[in-house]
Amino acid sequence: MGKYAGMYIKDTAVKKGADDEIMGDLKDMGRMLVKGTVKHSYPFCWRSQTPLIYRGFDCWFIKVTDIKEQMVANNKKTTWVPAHVSEKRFHNWLTDARDWCFSRNRYWGNPIPIWVSDDGQEVVCVGSVQELRDLSGCGELTDLHRESIDHITIPSKEGRGDLKRIPEVFDCWFESGSMPFAQCHYPFDITDEEFMKKYPANFIAEGLDQTRGWFYTLMAISTAIKGVAPFQNLIVNGIVLAEDGTKMSKSKRNYPDPTEVASEHGADACRLYLCNSPVVRAEPLKF
Repeated sequence: MGKYAGMYIKDTAVKKGADDEIMGDLKDMGRMLVKGTVKHSYPFCWRSQTPLIYRGFDCWFIKVTDIKEQMVANNKKTTWVPAHVSEKRFHNWLTDARDWCFSRNRYWGNPIPIWVSDDGQEVVCVGSVQELRDLSGCGELTDLHRESIDHITIPSKEGRGDLKRIPEVFDCWFESGSMPFAQCHYPFDITDEEFMKKYPANFIAEGLDQTRGWFYTLMAISTAIKGVAPFQNLIVNGIVLAEDGTKMSKSKRNYPDPTEVASEHGADACRLYLCNSPVVRAEPLKF
């Protein structure tokens, strides 16, 4: 980046950013069209409290829009408590569903088992360890983390050289949505007939925030693979927030010590308070 090499991109409390330098140089060269300030929301790292950098790059998507109507229909066959979460919040989320970006650009994670030719024209999605061994001739394979498989190549069947694994890993929500299948190692260690004896689940429970998380990914993957909802009954709880209505956070310590609450008021009193709070109606509670 020439003279800007090593400079931070934005101004912070401890670092001067490159923005002013770049704008100054543009002005000196007569290439500054207009300079102004726009107030808008901007993403910050929750750990370092520094501004994030926008960057565009290619991603992998699941074409959820092809099964959107089927997901809406499957949802209507389930029972939710309270019912309005299913009828409004979750229903609206499903009807507005976009294609799911399931790839992440990180090192640590579950590697996506897709091998691609250098020109991107030949794509192989590997379905099992045995299939990878057969296609690549890599031999014994017991560890599927990146450091153990990224070097493995698959000879092209179309004369396009060696196929290499894409560098991306799975969105961890893809893994959570795969839970019903992964927990019994379907379809490798259980027959389809045995699997369907205990599927879909009779009952699951989680917080309201999972309407866009676990509840959604369970529904999307189950609809894609089995054509049915992954659960029959679902109980939703609201979210317990800090006293000022913000999210409770370990880094902010904006919550009372649970041990002190139990010591001062008693665990049963706390339980009774929560059981009669808005949380059981899928509404937020300022604790």
